[in-house]
Amino acid sequence: MSFPEVLQVEPTNTCNLSCIMCVRRTWRQADFGYMSWSLFKKIVDESTGRIRRLALYGFGEPLSHPRFVDFAAYARTVLGDGVFIHFVTNGTLMDGNTARRVFEAGVDQVAFSVDAPDIKPLSEIRVGAQHYNVLGNLRETARVKRDYGARVGVAVVLMKRNYRMLPEIVERAGELDLDFVVVSQMVPYHPALVGEAVYTTASREAVEFFREAGGELDSLAKEAVYDSLLAHYKYVSSGRQRLYLQLVEKIASRGYSVNADIARDAIKRESLLKDVEEYIERAREHANKYGIEARLPSVYADSLKRTCPYVDENATMILWDGSVAPCMDLAYNHPLYTNFHVKSIKAVRFGNVTQESIEDVWNKPSYVQFRRVRRKLPSSVPWCADCPFATKKCWFVDANEYDCYGNEVGCNECIYSAGLAHCIL
Repeated sequence: MSFPEVLQVEPTNTCNLSCIMCVRRTWRQADFGYMSWSLFKKIVDESTGRIRRLALYGFGEPLSHPRFVDFAAYARTVLGDGVFIHFVTNGTLMDGNTARRVFEAGVDQVAFSVDAPDIKPLSEIRVGAQHYNVLGNLRETARVKRDYGARVGVAVVLMKRNYRMLPEIVERAGELDLDFVVVSQMVPYHPALVGEAVYTTASREAVEFFREAGGELDSLAKEAVYDSLLAHYKYVSSGRQRLYLQLVEKIASRGYSVNADIARDAIKRESLLKDVEEYIERAREHANKYGIEARLPSVYADSLKRTCPYVDENATMILWDGSVAPCMDLAYNHPLYTNFHVKSIKAVRFGNVTQESIEDVWNKPSYVQFRRVRRKLPSSVPWCADCPFATKKCWFVDANEYDCYGNEVGCNECIYSAGLAHCIL
């Protein structure tokens, strides 16, 4: 029987901040709590000699768990030096003393969630940060990490309000001798955040095709419907349906399709998207200058290059209560505002390791099938943003239970798969 190579373990889903883009703001009936010591030991003990990475974070602030340092120390002792241990923090509790305790416990890497170079804009995004010395903590942790050979970096959520700050964030990271920067596009969990998105879910190829043929495509689409009715009832044809299909086949031959509404919106926002690309490129130049590893997002999706980060890494997520989810996006119920509609994302659970072993949950037929489908996303899972029906009240965009290919659990609008957002696994 197989076993996951990467475990993401959520110490707690409680947090001391209220970030404007956080999915926790949408939770209405979620239970909050802290992982028990006995459960954490069980997870680590079962994983000995079987995993290569342990990510100690989820949808809360991990350092708010009173035994977080004990968790890290136990994991290092039992798992040994061959396992990479890391976590992501909002930085509020990671002062110099805590940094030393964390690194002494055996943590290899920590990422600070920092979306702005100064505290005022940072606290406007991460509400409550103004009560802490987040940037001072980052500086102190950067200094302390040198004594332990640990890695420190920053994780940035990109929005309209902060994308022009990205080069300065990266430059500051370079001046602090940080090791990496991970930048993700924002996922809109609330309608008020839709206007903060600085990307399009359309494939660039689809947008360029629509730019060239959009006017003709729109008019032919309407005429093709009339032509099909004419052919059905009167056995004659104007030929408009054939012309429409020939036009569509041009983009289909490249492996893409087009949603006119989404492509038109991308063209309308073209100056913004170009500006975002320029600032991302400036950030890349700063990263190269300082020798910082940089994972930067795209501004356009690409339906043919989709890949699931959790499946690629053979990773699974264990929540604070022992529930096993396939990824962070499917860990809790939440709304998603994308492609001009709201989608209800239902949490997916494959078991609970308080009663089952990790191995048994990982090898359940339903979970094995879930991963198998997502190993070849472009061919096995549709991409709604390029589909003509996505903005026409398609049945499969209201919720994630199924997709139009018949897959149970739809990942057909996941921006993590499209290179727009990044997981830190």
